[in-house]
Amino acid sequence: MQFFDRDAPVLREMNVSIERNQAVLLLGPSGSGKSTLLQVLSGIIPRSIEAWFKGTVTRPDSVGVMFQDPDAQFCMLTVEDELAFSLENRSVPREQMRAVIEKAMRDVRLDIPLSTPIRELSGGLKQRLALACLLALEPEVLFVDEPTAQLDPLNTQLVLDDLRRLHGQKTLVLIEHKLDGVIEWVDRVLLFNAEGRIVADGAPLDVVREQAEMIRESGIWTPKLWPVTWEQLLAPVPHPLAERLQTQLATGKKQTARPAADAPILDIRDAGLRYKNGHVVWQGLNASIQPGEWVAILGPNGAGKSTFLKMVGGLIEPTQGNVQLKGKDVSRYKTPELYDTVGFVFQNPEHQFIADTVFEEAAFGGKVAGWPQERIEREATQLLADFRLQELRDKNPFTLSQGQKRRLSVAGMLLKRQDVLLLDEPTFGQDAATTAELLQRMQERNEAGTTILMATHDVELVAEHASRVLVIGEGGLLFDGSPHDLFSQPELLEKASLTAPLAYEYRQRILDAGQKEKVEEGSLSV
Repeated sequence: MQFFDRDAPVLREMNVSIERNQAVLLLGPSGSGKSTLLQVLSGIIPRSIEAWFKGTVTRPDSVGVMFQDPDAQFCMLTVEDELAFSLENRSVPREQMRAVIEKAMRDVRLDIPLSTPIRELSGGLKQRLALACLLALEPEVLFVDEPTAQLDPLNTQLVLDDLRRLHGQKTLVLIEHKLDGVIEWVDRVLLFNAEGRIVADGAPLDVVREQAEMIRESGIWTPKLWPVTWEQLLAPVPHPLAERLQTQLATGKKQTARPAADAPILDIRDAGLRYKNGHVVWQGLNASIQPGEWVAILGPNGAGKSTFLKMVGGLIEPTQGNVQLKGKDVSRYKTPELYDTVGFVFQNPEHQFIADTVFEEAAFGGKVAGWPQERIEREATQLLADFRLQELRDKNPFTLSQGQKRRLSVAGMLLKRQDVLLLDEPTFGQDAATTAELLQRMQERNEAGTTILMATHDVELVAEHASRVLVIGEGGLLFDGSPHDLFSQPELLEKASLTAPLAYEYRQRILDAGQKEKVEEGSLSV
């Protein structure tokens, strides 16, 4: 299979056969063709997406596809109408619809009024509604493309639990970077290499063990815990993973906040936002951000994390309070001056693409700033190489894979060296190698003095890199402090729909098990 604007095939001469009611995980690095194969198997390619295609695909008449972005598959305004639309496609009589709709909602634990406008739902509720709509179609095969990419930890677990309950009842073909919660129950793994070939096909444990070197070299995510069990981890005889977790805990506890400067670079004063319909997003937010801090913004889906970043970046104005950037109200900055100081990476990469080629997109900031062409060429080319996009230099950004689009959006914003970087889920949908490269570049900028505010659901990333955490939820600021202090408070984590990093969960399980001899002043020793 080859797209018309590409010089090489995305998929190469593969044969795949999937048994009825089997659960299959497609695993591989970003851009390896996983989503493309899913689109071929489901019929989206070549029926809806034009491409050169050779071979045959035999599939049942009834299939369903669940995308990363649920908004991409909604076409009605309310929950009830969206579910009814699925039933109308099956010609279900109107008098039977209510019972089918209520059953679909129970199946995914969606306890909300049927009249609720879809636009008011959080990302997690939208994804579960999308699954309910697909189940209402009664498909024989369900294709699922990274359904948890934009979800908080609680909603991630809920969606994965819903899919797990379908195991053995439907044929499932899944793509998922968050392997914990998936790889434990799927029947089979298809492992892709970077060239779009399937290099391994078998039981999850066999593939992960036999292809460990290839997985590591290709930068593919591996599970945090599996195949180790909690029983093994908590056993009296120390497990190697337990020793690594203890080291992480000791490192996390030693993190110290950056000393306060003479003046904060960002000062958020009693900020609040209320929509025209009366809905209060949050109110009374106060935070002073010091130059050079790396601040993670956490909270449940729908809490207003992205909205908070947009307010800080001057894209929306608070309805109360204000935001000071270098002692000046953000609203008083002229646009060129503001964006010489602040860079913004949107949650949806397509929202910031404005050029016709990948190179022009990466180079745009330099052109606007009036850099010499030689400098633009040199630095933009280096960024494309760093983010493994050089071979796509002349392609249109909108034709890239989701992972490649995300890499390009971050690369374009790293070209200039603004004082403040605002990043909304910069690592979602990325493989381990690309995430490591991205974080390395962000770390370098941060060490050079750039202040970073980053909304994310990745608590492991926060524990390793952030110097400070703001938790937004329940219409206000729930926490402002160090990652170690946050992850040491299980009640607060539950209140904010968060989970602890594995090291902190290990610590809590030891405390719950009464093994206090392993705990010394909040850290672990063996």
